[in-house]
Amino acid sequence: MSNLHPSSAPFILRQMRPQDLDAAMKLKNAEGWNQTLFDWKLFLESSPGSCLVAVHQDKVVGTVTGINYENKVAWIGMMLVDSAYRGQGLSKKLMGAVIQSLKAATSIKLDATPAGYPVYEKLGFKEEYALIRLTTDQFTPSSIDGDHSASVVPLNSENLMEIFPMDRKAFGADRRLVLIHAQRQQPDLAYMYKEDDTVKGFILARSGVRYTHLGPLVATDAQVGKTLLGVVSNRRRHEPLVVDVPVLNSGWLAWLESCGFRRQRNLYRMYLKSNAYSGKPEWCYLIAGPELG
Repeated sequence: MSNLHPSSAPFILRQMRPQDLDAAMKLKNAEGWNQTLFDWKLFLESSPGSCLVAVHQDKVVGTVTGINYENKVAWIGMMLVDSAYRGQGLSKKLMGAVIQSLKAATSIKLDATPAGYPVYEKLGFKEEYALIRLTTDQFTPSSIDGDHSASVVPLNSENLMEIFPMDRKAFGADRRLVLIHAQRQQPDLAYMYKEDDTVKGFILARSGVRYTHLGPLVATDAQVGKTLLGVVSNRRRHEPLVVDVPVLNSGWLAWLESCGFRRQRNLYRMYLKSNAYSGKPEWCYLIAGPELG
């Protein structure tokens, strides 16, 4: 095989295959991202037609994933391009292809980095709200009003469906496949908060190569959210954790920082076409992750 310069031969865009996952993991690891092989398998199994790779001389040099939630909200994530192949319009080609694959959805969303924001803006994406990524090596909850832990119930395969209606209302579409994936990943960090047989909140988590990712955390109010995180902290107090927090409640963000979390980077939730299924963002105290929504 000839050693051509990256720009001297065309790229091929095609659907991702299971045998591409090792290469996709290498691209992700080069960026220091947190996702695991199980996450890649979730993307591929849930929406194979929207998981794409860019190939150059039989080498995977770029990826993008998309998940279509009920043709209401579709989510774009895992936009990665090998550093040796940047500056050649490959990201734009991948974005164009994945958007086309998700055209049936009323709304297409993503969480952009500051660097990606102007790129997506040129493609027609509009900002919905900002997020902040926080990390900690020691989570120490403080100032939780009262002891409501008796209202917290472990989530398992038998009762997990009880949270589906609340999540659908909060997120804007049915994403039970993500909730099932998270519960299976970290069953000891899956809880719901119930009062009078009514679900008032829940928390799930996923494994990661660098951090345990807490979220989604959906709750009717901050007290419910704090209680759920307090229960989780008893299990993972001295462990690297990462959360992605919508900047909608300054008091919630300040509380997380008082518990040992520190700001890592900003993100921006953006949408294309429409925001008809916006859900209830005020219930979303932690998102599932930039790659999932």
